[in-house]
Amino acid sequence: MNNTAWILKISRPRFWSYLVGPWAVGMVIAASNFSDFKALLFWIGFLFFLWPANFFLYGLNDFADQDTDYFNPKKSTYEARYRNSQNKPLILVITMIGAMALLFMWILPTWSSKFVLMLWLLLASFYSLPPIRFKSRLFFDSFSNVLYILPGLIIFLVYKPPSEISWPIFGAAWLWSMGMHLFSALPDISADKNAKVKTTAVWLGFKSASILTLLYFTAAVVMFSLFVELWLGLTGFVAYCLPTLFVYFNKEDSDRIMKTYKIFPLINAFCGGCLFVYVFFQNNLFGY
Repeated sequence: MNNTAWILKISRPRFWSYLVGPWAVGMVIAASNFSDFKALLFWIGFLFFLWPANFFLYGLNDFADQDTDYFNPKKSTYEARYRNSQNKPLILVITMIGAMALLFMWILPTWSSKFVLMLWLLLASFYSLPPIRFKSRLFFDSFSNVLYILPGLIIFLVYKPPSEISWPIFGAAWLWSMGMHLFSALPDISADKNAKVKTTAVWLGFKSASILTLLYFTAAVVMFSLFVELWLGLTGFVAYCLPTLFVYFNKEDSDRIMKTYKIFPLINAFCGGCLFVYVFFQNNLFGY
């Protein structure tokens, strides 16, 4: 694979919506009217979290995870296997993106949004990199997955003060991100165990990790139902809790687990789209 194709593939295009989606949702929550979406800063952030941020996150992950990826068959099929020959282009692109991130931080207009972007950079780096490597620390591996909702908090804090953050909704989104992390770790249990990396999923085992995943999703669903809309909570239950139950009862069928894992980008795009449209009309951004 040439470097151009690899640079694209390592950023996981199917997961691009996981960072840019929260940025868009954060904007629609904070916006006062439709014209706010014309702001240059919104589109700068949109483009940053579309590709560069994903390359930064997953490039460092692939570089640091060579120990576990050696045992992981999905790296030869579903994803690209990292090779040491890619170190130089990786370092070059990561350095360029780091410079872009610092420039982006400089143009953010509020200190709170700058702080959250710095927090995102730290979590995106040290989820994978030693000496912290949250990936290998029990429960902190899932807790640190809050990084996926931080883009939405950044743009929210551009327009609103921290006092206007809805902590129940933020907590529900955090629980969702923790559930997503633990669910994605289920197919990697064998590879992580062989590499002697004690993730939460490895420590709990498949069945218990699946149950904890279900608890995270259920708690998020309940909070969304109580603090946003009941139908959004029910949508989340169908979209996240039912697939987790399906995986729980199909532990021995790795093909079914991987097929379920592969549809989550579509599930997240659909649910994120529903939330975006709901908030857009709830806030009457067309001004009618």
